[in-house]
Amino acid sequence: MVDFEKFTATEHIEHQEIDRYGWPGPVKARNFSYVVFVHHIGDNSVYLEESRMGGDDLSAFPTALATTGLNSLGVSVLQSANRERFRYSCEGLTNLRGNPAWQIRFEERRDARVADVRSWRRNGKIYEIPIKGRIWVASASYAVLRIETDLREPVAKLELNKDHLLVDYGPVTFASGNVHLWLPLSAEMYMVLHGKRYHHRHFLSDYLLFGVDTTHANGSPKELPPPTVDSP
Repeated sequence: MVDFEKFTATEHIEHQEIDRYGWPGPVKARNFSYVVFVHHIGDNSVYLEESRMGGDDLSAFPTALATTGLNSLGVSVLQSANRERFRYSCEGLTNLRGNPAWQIRFEERRDARVADVRSWRRNGKIYEIPIKGRIWVASASYAVLRIETDLREPVAKLELNKDHLLVDYGPVTFASGNVHLWLPLSAEMYMVLHGKRYHHRHFLSDYLLFGVDTTHANGSPKELPPPTVDSP
């Protein structure tokens, strides 16, 4: 395991509105400098603090819907600190992108005492978003290959009826050649909000790693798997 305190990447974001007949509108796109700070919680958990340079102001985003924290979701669901929040069940061995993988179903408990791993903020107020879904873990290395989530139930106060998210992870090799990390490559989200449908796509590249005791080196994902999502 390599100790590091943050990594950066270039994040390309695309946003589309889908009409009532299922036809996508024009793509609105923007690139951001994406930064993740790694905070350790005890001996077995970490907290990933994600931010975008230029992304705090909604006017800089392709739409008034700004998304953060999508790429750390796989880490959050499997955190030791969050185990009491979820019910887990293994659905068996499958194959994902040519890799044998355990398929694990999870769902947030209604009686959990810790905060939800997903939330929405509107007009300064925080709304917890309970989720359910599946996560695919490589059978040999136990690396997270993919996570796919949906709402446990609609969130009436937000008029949020659908929030389908898929994040793909893959190997990133840095320029030094001796540092290999399993990091997010892409994310897709379908939403039905206020009766309107939206589609977000996120792609990460040009990773830069900052070690605790080492200098930085850059790298890029070896492959970008083709996104696979359910229809809204």
